[in-house]
Order: sequence, then structure tokens, then C-alpha cells
Amino acid sequence: MLIAVSLGAWYQLYRVFERAPRTDRFAWELTSIVNLTRAALVSAAGDRRSELLVDLARNEGVRVYPLEPQDQIEPWPDREIGQMVEAKLKELLGPRTLVAGKVNGEKAFWISFDIEGKQYWLIADPKRLARQLGSNWVEVTVTAVLLALIGALLISRLVNRPLANLARSIEKLSRGERPPRLGETGPTEISGLNRRFNQLAGDLHAMEADRAVVLAGVSHDIRTPLTRLRLEIELSKLDEASKESMVEEIDRIDSIVRQFIEFARPPEFAVEVVAVEGVVEKLARAYSRERAEGVLRLRTRLEAGLQWQGNSIILQRILANLLENAMKYGRSQDDGVARVDLLGRRRGRTVELVVRDRGPGAPDEALERLSRPFARLDSERGGVGGSGLGLAVVSRLARRAGGELLLENAPAGGLVARVRLQDQGLQVSAAHAYSSRAARHRPVAQSQPATTR
Repeated sequence: MLIAVSLGAWYQLYRVFERAPRTDRFAWELTSIVNLTRAALVSAAGDRRSELLVDLARNEGVRVYPLEPQDQIEPWPDREIGQMVEAKLKELLGPRTLVAGKVNGEKAFWISFDIEGKQYWLIADPKRLARQLGSNWVEVTVTAVLLALIGALLISRLVNRPLANLARSIEKLSRGERPPRLGETGPTEISGLNRRFNQLAGDLHAMEADRAVVLAGVSHDIRTPLTRLRLEIELSKLDEASKESMVEEIDRIDSIVRQFIEFARPPEFAVEVVAVEGVVEKLARAYSRERAEGVLRLRTRLEAGLQWQGNSIILQRILANLLENAMKYGRSQDDGVARVDLLGRRRGRTVELVVRDRGPGAPDEALERLSRPFARLDSERGGVGGSGLGLAVVSRLARRAGGELLLENAPAGGLVARVRLQDQGLQVSAAHAYSSRAARHRPVAQSQPATTR
């Protein structure tokens, strides 16, 4: 817009300062034509004047007619230019000179002049005026504006491309990935910004590496003594109740350490087509002991052929943490059994997984902070063992997969954890796309019979 306005203002200034010289030049040209025509007609013999007029009309586009008193004269449409040309012609040809844009209905550039006391009209080609006064400057200006805009778009593209690369790198960094190194050339501000971002990304990567080393050391240094304590307890002469209580405390410490490590573990981003049903079946086998003891009743309902373009380990960690959270806090207050429903379906390029328990749920005002690290309800502290990282791990992994975790209370009681995961970039085959669309159009309850695992 700035370029267009600038060119428009430039064009107006050019017209203002160039109009007078161009009209003077055009008036001098018309004066020469009039004088040459008058001289030719005066010097020509009477029987040759008709041939001379025909030659002028055919070769020069100049016609001569007598000026009659009853002629209907209309001025040139552009009054300002017409007046400027007429004033100059009166100065050069005499005060009786007239300029008209239309005479007796015929549109042309009409100039009056006299020959031996008689008035005549000289009709000049209107294209002469257009060429001399630059009426084609409108087209020239439009062309200049278009070319300037194309150049401005190219320049803005060159300037915006580093910003677009920076935005993509920031998005990758927010998902826990290591972005590619940005170019440090170009405008000073952009190169400086890219240089600082590269330094920031390098520092964060170094911190991730150091944290992984520290966590590995912590895991080894804590779990090794725990293993020795478990062995000593088993070999001790304590009664079974005391042994069982101490083993439970050791398992609780081990679970807290595992959740700490899992929360801080760098993400895996090997993208593949993951069969959600296979991951769910593997998870159900991992909890076979709890199901056999009757403390867990898991019912799954998945769309047929449900797949996700992502990482199977991330999906398994998400479902395992949700199931673990449901077993800890979603047990029925009547019989202590955790009844968990796991539903899965596709919504466009997003896979939605819903885990619902039949527990007491959570206060509505506490739902938002439950997905934050170390956030637990006050009633749970000191009761059910946990570190407050289970849902935080799920939320973090979901964000890294381009999704989100939503918590809500079910109308009939219990907590509903809704995880939405976006596909991570593989091209879906035609058959898979067709099966996914067909599955989306079938009711979830009919896509696969509900089974109790």
C-alpha cells in the first residue's frame, strides 16, 4: 500500500510539473501544422488545392473545413488542458484562435485559423494529443505499481522466510525436538535473532543431555539400594505383615522414581503408523495380574482399524499413565474395584482416546491444575501413593505429539481423561484413508463389540 500510494503521489506530481511543458510543446507542433497547411494552401493553385487537402488527410491525418457561424462548438473534454493549449495557440496564432473537442457532433481536435481573412477549421488526429500529453501514463503507472508490488512481495518473502523458519523451529522446540540450525546471514536483526536462538537451542540440548545423565545416575543410585532392601526384607525373620508393608513402601518409592524419570525423559520421535488396538492389547496384558485379582476391570471400545501416525512408545506411556491414574484414584467407593472404559476414535487427522473411571471424580475448580507437575488433590496427600506426575506426563507427551489432554467429570460420576493426538506427518495410503473415513461414519458402539479384559 505504501508503494502504491507513493507511486500515485509521484504520478500526480509528475503530471503537475510536466503538463505545462508538454502542452506548450504540443501547441508549438499544432502551430507548425497550421502554418504549413496555410502556406501550402495559399501557395497552391486553385485547381490543386483539392488534391492537396486529400493528401493532407490521407498522409498526415489533417483535414480542413470552412468555419461556419452556425457550427455547434463543444470544448475539449479536459477543460484544463484545452484551456492551456488554446491560450498558447492564441499567443502563437492570434487571439481569434479557437480550440474545440467536438464540432457539429464530430469528435476530434479542432483548431480555427484564417486564410486571407476567412476562418477555417483544422482537424488534427486526437491521438496526437494523447501521445503528446501522455494519456497513456495511466497504463504506465498501473504497470509500474504492479511491478513494484511484485518486487515488494519478493523482498517481503526474503525477509519473512527467516521468520517462518524461526517459527517452525520454535514449534519443534516446544514439542521437545531439536530444531535444525538456522542461518545466521541476512539482515542484522534477523541474523542476530537466529544466532541467539541457535545458542538457546544448543544450550537446551546440552541441558537435556546432562539431565538424561543425571536421571540415569539417580535411577541407578536409588533403585540399587531399594533392590538390596527388598532382598534383605525377604531374608529377614520379620512377620509377613511387616514384610508386606515394607515391600509396599519400597514399591511406592520405586514408582515415584519411575514417574520422575518418565516425566523428564527425552521424547521419542520415530514416526510410524501405530495400530492403537495392538498397543491397548499389550497394555492389557501388562495388567493381567490386577485383572485376575479383580481390582481392575478394563473395557475397551475402539474403531475398527484405528491407527495413529506417531510413536508407539509415546502412545503406550500415555495410556499406561492414564490407566495407572484411574487405578489409583478411580476405584469404586463401594467395592474398591477400578472400572475403566477406554474408547478410541478418529476425528480427521486427530486420534481421540478417552479413559473414564467410576471413581469420585475431582472438583471442577481443580481439573485444570491436575495436569500440572506435582499437582494432587489435598485429600489425596498422604493417602494414595503417588508423585503427582502421572497426568503431567500425559499432558506433556500429548503436547509433544501436537495434541492436548482434557479432564472433565462424567455426568454419572467418575473422571474422564480425553487425549487428542495429531498425526505426525506420514502420508496415509488410500486404503487406510478410506478405511478411516468409513470407520468415522460408523457408530463407535458398533465398530467393535465391547469386551471386558
